[in-house]
Amino acid sequence: MRIIAGLLVALTLWIPFPACAGETAQQNRALLIGVDQFVSQESTYPSSANNVQDMYKALLNSAKPFTEILIPDSPVMSAEMLRGWMEQAFGDAGADDYNYLYVSTHGDYDADGNAVLLLSDGQTESQITASELEALFDGIQGMKIILLDACYSGAFIGKGMALQPEPPGFCSPDFKVLTSSGAMEESWYWNGQENEAEGSFYFTQILTQGISPRWNYPADQNRDGSITLTELHRYLLKNHGASTPQVYPQEDETVIFQYDPDAGTDDDRSPIVDVVFSDDLITADETLTLSFTALRTVRVAYQIVYRGDGRWLFDEAEVVYDEAERFTAFGDLAGAILPGRKERTITLDRETGNLYGYVLVQVLSLENGKLTMQTGHVITVTPDTGDLTLDAQAPAAFAFAEGAELPVFVAHSLPCALSVTVMDSEGKTVKRLSYRSPTRPLNTVPEGSCFYWDGRNASGDPVPAGEYCVLAEGWIGETVCTAQSETITITR
Repeated sequence: MRIIAGLLVALTLWIPFPACAGETAQQNRALLIGVDQFVSQESTYPSSANNVQDMYKALLNSAKPFTEILIPDSPVMSAEMLRGWMEQAFGDAGADDYNYLYVSTHGDYDADGNAVLLLSDGQTESQITASELEALFDGIQGMKIILLDACYSGAFIGKGMALQPEPPGFCSPDFKVLTSSGAMEESWYWNGQENEAEGSFYFTQILTQGISPRWNYPADQNRDGSITLTELHRYLLKNHGASTPQVYPQEDETVIFQYDPDAGTDDDRSPIVDVVFSDDLITADETLTLSFTALRTVRVAYQIVYRGDGRWLFDEAEVVYDEAERFTAFGDLAGAILPGRKERTITLDRETGNLYGYVLVQVLSLENGKLTMQTGHVITVTPDTGDLTLDAQAPAAFAFAEGAELPVFVAHSLPCALSVTVMDSEGKTVKRLSYRSPTRPLNTVPEGSCFYWDGRNASGDPVPAGEYCVLAEGWIGETVCTAQSETITITR
C-alpha cells in the first residue's frame, strides 16, 4: 500500500541516440514503468506518470547517452506484458551494456507473505514477486540496474528486515538494485491539492534531483563526474527520510550515472541548494539548526512530521513558513526570502511533552506556483536516559562468495547512536559497519537497525576463513550499552 502524504497521459517514447565516436562499447538502455490506476489500491495519479517523466529527463543529462529510453504507451498489467517490454528495450543488449529498469507502483505482500509489485490499468490487476521479476531478466546480457519505488520494495533484495530470507533475490554480480524503502516500510507520495497536475513520489523526486544539473548533481560526493551506486545510496539516505532506501550490493563502486563536471551549471538552477543540517541526532530539549543557499528570491517552508504507531503522521504535520525575512521580498507573503546563505533554527514541539523518537523535516520551496521538496531529513531525538535492551544477531555461518552479504540485525528499544563492528577471534577490528550513527525507523519487530557485510576487511580484501563476531555499541548521551553476537563461522 502506498500512502498519500497530504501536503499542500502515457506516451510511447523510444528515442535512439547516436553513440559518440571513440567511446567504449558500453551502451545504456532504459525501460521506465509507472503504474497509477489500481483495482485493490487507491489511485496515485498523476504521481507515477510524473515520476516516469522526471526519470526520463534526468537520464537525458547522462554524459554517456542512452541508445534508447522506452516508456510503454499502455499500462503494464502483467508479468507477460512486462517481459515483452523488457525484450523490446534490452533484447539487443551486449555483455558490456547497462540496462536500467525503473518501476513506480504500489507495493504489497501476497497471501503467502511474498512482497509483490502491482501491475494494473485500474480494471485488471496482477502481482509480480521478486523471483518472478528476476526470472524476467533470464537471457538478457549486460549489467541490470533496477530502481524500485514502492512500499516494502526492500524485501525484493531481502533488506530492511530482522530476518533475511535465504537466499535473497538478485544476489549476483550483474544486478545492482536500489529501492525506496525497507521490507517493512511504506513508501510515500504526494498529490497537488490546488494543481491536479502536480504530484510525485518522494523517493523518485530526490533521486532525480541527485543526478540533475538543476541541483548541480549533488549525489556526486567527490565531484569527479561519475556517480556510483554507493554515492547515490548515501545521498538518498541523507535526503530521503520518509522511508529508508536500500541497496544491493551494500558497498559498490559501479558507476550509475555520468556527467561532464566541466560543463558549467544549468541555466535553470533550483532556487534552493546546499541544504545542510547541523546534526542528525539531538536530545528532546535541543533545537535544530539548518542552513541553505537561496539563489534568488523564493518562498520557503518547513514541514515537520512526527511519528506514531509505526508510521509518519503526515495528517498531523506542521507546516512552518520561513518568516525571518518577511515583508522584504514579496511584501507580506509568507515564506518569502532574499538570495544568500541562510541559517535557520527550528524548535521541535509536541503537546505530549517528553519528545523522543524520529522527526522528518522537509524543506520546501514555492516558486511560480510550483511546490518542490528540496530535502527530507530524518532527525533522531534521543531520550535523556533509558535502557536500550541492545541485542546483536547474525547467522552462525557465512560462505564467502562474490556478491554474498552477511545480514546483521541490531535490536534497540530506543533511538540512539549506534556503532557496529565486525571482530575476529582475537578481538581485533576487521570492519566497522557503523560508527555512532543515528538510528532511523525501519518498522522491524523488534525495533532495530540492519547492516550488511560482504566478508571483506577495511582494505577491501576478503577475510580469512575462521571465527568472527559482531560487537554493537549504543549511545544515549554519554551512556553506552554493548551487545555481542554469537560466533560467526566464515568459510571460503
